[in-house]
Amino acid sequence: MNDTAVEAKGLYKIYKTGGKEVKALNGVSIDVKYGEVVSLLGPNGAGKTTLVKILATLLVPDDGQARVGGYDVLTQGHKVRKIIGYAGQDSERSAYFRLTARENLLFFARAFHGISKEEANKRIEELAIAFGFESKLDSYFIALSGGEKQTFVIIRSLITKPKIVFMDEPSKSLDPVTASRVRKYIKEYAKNFNAALLVTTHNMLEAEEISNKVVMINKGKILFNGTSEEMKSFVARTESIEIHKNNIEEEIKLQIMHVPGIISAVEKDSGISLVCKDAYEVLPSILSILKSNGRRLPISVGSTTLEEAFKVIVGGDKEN
Repeated sequence: MNDTAVEAKGLYKIYKTGGKEVKALNGVSIDVKYGEVVSLLGPNGAGKTTLVKILATLLVPDDGQARVGGYDVLTQGHKVRKIIGYAGQDSERSAYFRLTARENLLFFARAFHGISKEEANKRIEELAIAFGFESKLDSYFIALSGGEKQTFVIIRSLITKPKIVFMDEPSKSLDPVTASRVRKYIKEYAKNFNAALLVTTHNMLEAEEISNKVVMINKGKILFNGTSEEMKSFVARTESIEIHKNNIEEEIKLQIMHVPGIISAVEKDSGISLVCKDAYEVLPSILSILKSNGRRLPISVGSTTLEEAFKVIVGGDKEN
């Protein structure tokens, strides 16, 4: 059996809007193997949702090829839809408003996938317990909150026990507890069922927690494809300096950000995070600036996070 569940080669998608052409995908190639979770990272408008929708047969590419579960997404779309799970961002239009969550899930499982009522109910209960959704199963869909509708969409994508799952920002609108449950379940699901999951996210910590592989996309192009650790090495930034103070004067910030050896500086609520190749080489200059301005601030040295690597890669893409 081929261990590649999803394979895309040279995908292009162009949107025409306001008399202009926007390349949502510009020759994208990607693969996802059974048993792994791949996180698709990128800023808004990078092409993440377009790619997932093409793979889920919801959009047609302008050029390129893609196979899901061995089936061609263009010529065998009906077979692709039978074997995948899909959780998109259209939760408001994902169910019948006048049916309960349970009734919607039963209808989906039985009418579209032929799962017996007994087995469908069993799976619904199992997934509801896993995501803390038990008390909402018999609520009308229209009465659910945005986060609850999103949880419903995730449950629906998994109820058929698919071997291939596409999730477009699954933690969007979820409270922290439910989001944590979803991340844990996604990771275990891929391992336990030898399933392939492609997940788009803006949450760097989420990607680092659940992923076997990270794919960075920006302006329709793949900028990086590898593990989160490889991504950090890819940008050759292995250290960071944290200055822990949330009210540093602008003049001091500017002096620090222009210290030679600092590649990027990210302002946080707790202070400033400085990305550099050698923290101990630039640290004396930073301490000198603080001392000359009469400031003694808490400073720590650590490893570069995936979020910092993300910002360096995206910020380094100068193409217009």
